[in-house]
Formats: sequence, structure tokens, C-alpha cells
Amino acid sequence: MTWLIVFVVVAMVLAPVMWMMPSPAQKRQVIMRERARKLGLMVNIVDLPQSHRAKTRKEPTEKGVSYSLRIARQKGQQRPHWFVWREDPEGEPAAADAVPAAVVENLQALRAQMPADMVGLESNETGYSAYWRERGDSAAVDTIAALLGDVRQLAGGQLLGS
Repeated sequence: MTWLIVFVVVAMVLAPVMWMMPSPAQKRQVIMRERARKLGLMVNIVDLPQSHRAKTRKEPTEKGVSYSLRIARQKGQQRPHWFVWREDPEGEPAAADAVPAAVVENLQALRAQMPADMVGLESNETGYSAYWRERGDSAAVDTIAALLGDVRQLAGGQLLGS
């Protein structure tokens, strides 16, 4: 009986500690995010972009991650804002008018590089971002870093700190 009481007390002390330990999925996310930072990407938890139809219907947003390649701002020059879906949602234009011609010409190749759970690519005043659900591994992070580098080569922009 004494052993049972000791076991229950020890279990009650250790249970909160075990509960606070990261799950295997959380450990994988930490490894991927650290890898992204080492590759020079900025990592943010964001609401994933929605199609025009989803916004109109006021569908709930899904949380995801944005891996961004920061670009140096040039005085007096405003960078174009554009977004390219991995798979065009029904009723959405294939690519926005602001998408550079070099990116449009290579869109199929860029989409082929995107991991399966990636939502799309965005360009804004701070740089280029890849939105995804983070259901991959470190190899997917390497793929996204290479993809963002390819987009920077096609669309232009000098890396921050270069």
C-alpha cells in the first residue's frame, strides 16, 4: 500500500513536467525554423492568405507560417505587391498584373519546386515570402530557401545586408 501511495505522489509530481515537454511535431518545427534562420529566412506565424471567394464568404482563416527573404529597400522606389498561388483557386486570376514578366514566364517551374503543403508566394515592400503549413522537414526548408532565391533572381532585389 505504501508503494502505491509513493507511486501516485511521484506520478502527480512528474505529470505536469511531462505535459510541458514538446511533442515530436513541435520538435520537428523547431528544427525546421532554426534551419530557416540559418539560411537567412525570417520566420513568422501568420494567417494563411485566402482567396477572394473565401474572404467574401468570411470563411475562418487558417494559421500557417511565412518564411521570408528580406530585400533592401531602395530610396524612391516602391516594390510591387503581388501574390502567386501554388494552385490557382477557382475564380481567381492566374497571376496578378504586378507579377514581373520573368516570374510569370517561369511560373510552372516555380510551382513545381513548391512543397505540397505550400500555399503561395508573395512579394511586398520588405521582400519575398513563402506561405505554408509546415508539414515537411528540413529538406522542405532548403527547397523553400532555394525557391525564394530563384524568385529574387527573377524579380530582382538586393538581399538585406549585402
